[in-house]
Amino acid sequence: MDTKQLEAFVKEVAKSIKSEGDLNDFRQMISKVAIETALNAELEEHPGYEKHSRSPSGNRCNGKLAKQLSTEDGPLEIEAPRDRDGSF
Repeated sequence: MDTKQLEAFVKEVAKSIKSEGDLNDFRQMISKVAIETALNAELEEHPGYEKHSRSPSGNRCNGKLAKQLSTEDGPLEIEAPRDRDGSF
């Protein structure tokens, strides 16, 4: 997504923000999505093989784990991916 597309998306979403609470909820949602997406991308690289292929070590993605992060905006619940041997 380029800067113009991102700006158009943010402007469209901003139309529905009516209060400080709405803005805080939106900020937390953006943080949650960004963190979960980054963790999922990192886990794809972690085991050293492509997703859905056989692992030479037996380690592979194994669901998600609910975690709570402390952020400047308060606690944030995320679903962190996990791997079978717990090394991620």
